[in-house]
Amino acid sequence: MRHTLSAIARMILCAAGFVMSIYGSVQLNALKSPGFRELLHESSFWVAAVGGLMTAIAFEAMRRAQVPAAPAPQPSPVMPVTPVTPIASDEPAKDQRDERPADQADKLSLVEVVGLAAGGVIGSGWLLAVPTLHESLGEAALLGWAAGGVLMLTIAVVMVEFGLISQRTGGLLFHPHDAFGPLVVIILAASLWISYAINPAAQAAAAVNGLAEIVPALAGEGGLTRVGSTLAVLVTAAIIAFVLLPRRFVLRTNAALTLLKIAIPVVFVVCLALAVPAPLTGPGPAAGPTSTGVLSALITSGVIYAYIGFQAPLDVTGEVRGGRREAARRVRWAVYGTVVGSFLLYSALQLVYAEHMAGSGAEHGTSYARLTDAATLAGAPLDWLVVLVRIAAILAPIGSGIVFTYALSREVYALSAERYVPSGLHEPRASRLPGRTGDSFWLILLVNLVLALVVLVAVGGDWQTLAVLNTIPILILYAVTCVVLAVRSDLLGSGAQRLLPFAAYAAFVAIALVVNESAWDRVWKGVAVIGWGSLVLLVLPWLHHLRVPGLGWYDAKNHGARLVSRDPANRPFVVLALYLVALTLLSAVRHRIDDDSVWSVWSLRALVMIVASGAFVLLVGAGRRYLRQTRLTTTRP
Repeated sequence: MRHTLSAIARMILCAAGFVMSIYGSVQLNALKSPGFRELLHESSFWVAAVGGLMTAIAFEAMRRAQVPAAPAPQPSPVMPVTPVTPIASDEPAKDQRDERPADQADKLSLVEVVGLAAGGVIGSGWLLAVPTLHESLGEAALLGWAAGGVLMLTIAVVMVEFGLISQRTGGLLFHPHDAFGPLVVIILAASLWISYAINPAAQAAAAVNGLAEIVPALAGEGGLTRVGSTLAVLVTAAIIAFVLLPRRFVLRTNAALTLLKIAIPVVFVVCLALAVPAPLTGPGPAAGPTSTGVLSALITSGVIYAYIGFQAPLDVTGEVRGGRREAARRVRWAVYGTVVGSFLLYSALQLVYAEHMAGSGAEHGTSYARLTDAATLAGAPLDWLVVLVRIAAILAPIGSGIVFTYALSREVYALSAERYVPSGLHEPRASRLPGRTGDSFWLILLVNLVLALVVLVAVGGDWQTLAVLNTIPILILYAVTCVVLAVRSDLLGSGAQRLLPFAAYAAFVAIALVVNESAWDRVWKGVAVIGWGSLVLLVLPWLHHLRVPGLGWYDAKNHGARLVSRDPANRPFVVLALYLVALTLLSAVRHRIDDDSVWSVWSLRALVMIVASGAFVLLVGAGRRYLRQTRLTTTRP
């Protein structure tokens, strides 16, 4: 336990120092040529200096803590294309690991897989999206949950059925690698890494917002206060540090926490459905929506954000217990059950929320706890339920952040194994953590912690901004996964699986419409972080190749060199990049169209569908051409 706390303290010290250095440097950069004496009087200078010193001390402490560790058995690299067998074949495929009971005992059970899927979904979305959606759509709020649920279920079917063809950890990136080559994976890796790393920060901000119901000093009208932002930083660090504990303990704790996160909203819905709202104290809020239609509310109000997370089992499919068919059954139960169950739960929450809003005349955006505090059940106050709701407002976001942190560590490990990022991130190091004396995940988690904290500080703890930066990149990842299925349709079995390419096309176009209908400031920020992340993953290996001082450790493969050659991976990359640019420009046009002009709005929607359809066809063609040129073979009988 002492070694665990020591390692966590070193990580927090390093991350805090890094954030302080960046913050101080940004503030100093705004000054106009200060003199030395003026510099000494600037607090930003001392913040940057102390932050740099803290980072140096933390790195030195981690270096000294390392001792030679015996090489631990690690998952073999899985990015290179390997023959796969369709799920629909009559005989389940087996590998050597399926025949070893010791390995099976260490794999994920059905409860743990459900914990990853439901735990990733049931986070801060139901707490913050329901009030926001009610304000945006009024009585039509249920349509928002229905539209988002249909879209997410369609995407889930495509991702699950194709992802189970090759049950490998990190499949969200491996299948695009097989279909399009490494350059498209760069864009998707940036999208996944940024989205997953930001999630703990967004969940921490939501947890602090929930705590602000009890401690008002943590948040104000403009978002989190300085004290609240500091607490959010600490909660983010705690979420990521928790995943450093023994793997089985993390998974079982998450499963138990997921059951609690589901039970509290269910009890809340039942009690509030039977409760009597407080009497009307004023004229009440104005009826009807206060913003544009259902599609525009899906991202702006946090509906999509509330649904994402179901894909967590697909990040670790290779770790699921049982043979191929049994593992597939567990993943299907977890993902499909989570999407359908979350739709039912969110819809029920929206109904009781709207009923009590209308009955009590409360203001828009009133929290669950305040509505519950004003209601009565059989003449008795619901004080005990208020306590449960406030506990859920803190625990539910934290649990979701744990799921995303766990899944991201596995994805980054696989990226490092194939040198999309430095190889040092997957090499075993001594961590002195109980049960984890020879793995590399602690270093990956440190990198993710730094990234999450930098973003959290940059946006000032604003939950809506964090939710958008989490949502747009993951939607792009979903969209490209749909295209991959169409490219590799030859791997699909017979029967219903042959309909999956049509579902993939429908989901791809629907994602384009949802992104286009979102607020312009949300779209450009989401696409911008994808662009910056991709640029970093392309440029840093190139600088390492040029032997730039200080980058000797960044030994990732220089995939950017392919752009100046006739590499077959170029075409899919260019098509995807141009599509993202076109989608952003169309969103800018949508921003300037008068909402009252129905003809203009529907004309633009038709144009978006045409552009998305064209991009889908071009990406499928580019992917199939890449397969032909790289002589990719399969084991289809």
